[in-house]
This record gives sequence, C-alpha cells and structure tokens, in this order.
Amino acid sequence: MHLVLTVLAAIWTFHSAPLAVEPATGRESLPGVYEIRVPSKGSCGWWATTRGIVPLGSCRLCATAEITLDDANDSAYNDVMMFVRWNFPDDGNDRGKSGNGIDKGRFYQRDFVAYTDKTEDGKTVRTFDETFAVPGECDSVEVEFIAKWHPMTVAIRDLSVATADLEAKPRKVRCVVGNPHERTANAIIAARRRAGEEMTGEKTMAVQLAQVEACLTNIFAHVENPDIILFAECLSTQGAPDPASVAEPVPGGSSWRLAEKYATKHRCNIAMNVRERDAEGQCHNTVFVCDREGKLAGLYRKTHLTSGEYQMGLVPGDGFPVFDLDFGRVGALVCWDNWFSESIKLVKRNGAELLLFPLAGCAQDHVDTVFPARAIDAGIPILVAMRQGHLPNGIIDRDGTWIAKTFEDCGYAVADIDLSERKRTFWLSVGPGQGDPYELYYDESRPALYENFNWKKPRK
Repeated sequence: MHLVLTVLAAIWTFHSAPLAVEPATGRESLPGVYEIRVPSKGSCGWWATTRGIVPLGSCRLCATAEITLDDANDSAYNDVMMFVRWNFPDDGNDRGKSGNGIDKGRFYQRDFVAYTDKTEDGKTVRTFDETFAVPGECDSVEVEFIAKWHPMTVAIRDLSVATADLEAKPRKVRCVVGNPHERTANAIIAARRRAGEEMTGEKTMAVQLAQVEACLTNIFAHVENPDIILFAECLSTQGAPDPASVAEPVPGGSSWRLAEKYATKHRCNIAMNVRERDAEGQCHNTVFVCDREGKLAGLYRKTHLTSGEYQMGLVPGDGFPVFDLDFGRVGALVCWDNWFSESIKLVKRNGAELLLFPLAGCAQDHVDTVFPARAIDAGIPILVAMRQGHLPNGIIDRDGTWIAKTFEDCGYAVADIDLSERKRTFWLSVGPGQGDPYELYYDESRPALYENFNWKKPRK
C-alpha cells in the first residue's frame, strides 16, 4: 500500500472530564509522547489533535498506546480507545456547540479505530491501525485518545494520519435459504402408513431428505453461484417413530452425505441442522457446515435446549464456535437459542460476520420483531430457515430489514450481502452525527461487568 502523509501542524490539547471529582492529568513526557494519568475509577482524560485529510479518498490512522495498569490483574479492554471525528470544511456558519462540546456545523461522523494488544514487560501495548473511506467532503479529522475508569498511566506515540491509495473492496456473499415444508414430507409419510407400510426411522428420514434434495435441485437450477445455503432445524427427523433411530454421526450420516454431494458438485457451502450422535453416544441438536470441498468446516451444538429436548436425552453444547469459510466468518444458533440475546452477542464477539439460524418455527411477532432486533443487537445479518411453511424463510440484514423472503414449498430466498458494508445511524453515543452501530455496540459494551454479574433468579 502506498501512503502519502498529510501535512498539518501537530497541535495537541489535553482535556480532563469536567464532572470528575478526581481529574486526570496529561503531559508530554518525551518529545512526541503524550501521557495520560488516570488516578481513579471516576476519572477520564484525553488528548486530541486535528489533522488535514484528502476529501473523498481513503485515510489510514495508526498509533501506539503503552498502558500500565495500577492493578496488574485488571483489564483495559475498552478503557483506552482511539476515536476519530470527521469534519466538513468550515463554511463560515456559526451553528454553535452541542451539549458535549461538539461543533454541530462541522462534525459529520465518528468512528473507533481498531486495535490489537500484546504484552511487553508487564505492560499492554495497544496498536491502533485502520483504514477508512473519508466520508462525504470532510477535509479534516480530529483524533482523540481517551483513558477512563481504571487507575493507570497511558503513553501515546507514533500517530500517523495518511492518505491511502487502496480502498476497502466489497465482500459480497450470495446467501440462500432453502424452504422445504415439513407438512409435505409428513403427508407422504402419513399416506404410506395408511397404506400399511411400516415407516421406520430410516424410511422417514429418506422422505424428508428427498424434500431437501428437491429444494437443492431447484436452487441450483435458478441461482447462479450461491456461496452458502441453509436449511431448517432437524428436517430429517420429522415423522420418525423412534428419535434414537434418526440420530446420525457428523460427518458420515445421511444428511451429511446429501450436503457433501451437492456442496462438491456445485462448489457451495451447505449448512444443515440434524440430530447428531457423537463418538461417545451422546445426542445433540447440531448445525454442521459442509464446505465447497466436501469437508466439515465446523459444527455448533444447540446450547439452550427446550424441555422436550432434554427430557428426550439430548445434551447441550457449551460454546459459540465460529466457522472460517472462504468468504468470511459464520456462526450459528438454533431455535430457542435466539430467545436469549446473550447468544448472538457472544457469537459476534467470537468474530462472526453472518449468523445461521435454523429453527422449527415460531410466532408472527417473533418474525416481525425479535429476529430483526437480534440482527440490530449484534450488527450481523441473519439467515432464517424454518420448516412450517406459513411463516417466511429468508434473510435479515444487519439493520433489521428483511431483504429476502419465501413462502414457497421447496422454494428459496436469496440475497447478496456485503460483509464489508458499514451502515450508519444518527446520534447513538457519538453526539449529533453519524455512528457505526455495529462497532459502537461492541466497543462500548462492558463484558467484564456482565460476566461478573451474580446470576440469581429474582424473587417473586
């Protein structure tokens, strides 16, 4: 990447939060090294500087912060951060200040700068580095380094604000949700039973998988180059007289072989949800992903089992794994999992950019309200696959919008999702400007607080 440094006088100013009882302090400890001393949990201080940028281009921002915590066992997860505030050219109009001191006339958008950490000599060395498309016609960027809420000393150095000649490219993923209705296969099974045929678990599974195969045939006949296809929860087990008879190994079972056949033939990732029997003989409600080469990309075992499932003898999973596919990182939840908002947030924290959500079915208000809310909570698109038929299967974008739906038996919903897209929402915590909700919800959360919560059932 070719970088051209921008030129502007490097003027730095220090600020301490005015309402803090114990103020933070700042000093230039060495030439070009800006230090923040946070004396207590109630303190907040920051250094700020403004640099010129090239409008409508791309801008790379880099810096290093050396963090020395007073308590070495503590964490500075999101208590040392780098903000950038993009400003429009000054048009000479005095629009005043907002309540938090931000110039309404120029402030357009605010972002966090991504970082990585490493430990050196008992200190955390935080390296900030991210390239942004310069929004609108903004011609300057204000950079803030903030330290808050932990007694610590932070030394900031090596700030670089540069134009970049390489812009982020879209990462388009063609997502498909298959829609074979359970009632169609169930009607076939019932008719064969009425005709006197003994419908074993193996036979009922064959009928259900024939419906899935018909749907796959329809998809590949009409959708060009799909990247990932998802089917509903435990389709292959419907109508089986004995639950144990339809539990299958992954890989190796009937559902896996069907997915493998079409994944390798059409070079497509295929995700299915099955009743899995593991090597120890335990049964799980499991999502697997078969990649384009017919290999197991990963599996997720449902963590929140319904009463019927655990009374049947199923065992829950104990984590939220994320699958590395060739287009990005994918996570999964199953049915009841998604009624617990922590689930999708943990999937996001593990790096998922897309969520697979197979379920048996639900109510209309969940389709209209709960599922979109989950997408907004985590800022990741959701592929929704049900098997009932009267409710839609489809794809929800990260802003909670259903962008594709289908009700057709053996039909499909298809949409192209750009995993690099960063939609904006006005205000949020950034003041009167545009913010990136998907990053803000992540960077301004307080996981240590949530994890230390005493999970007691409230008294009635």
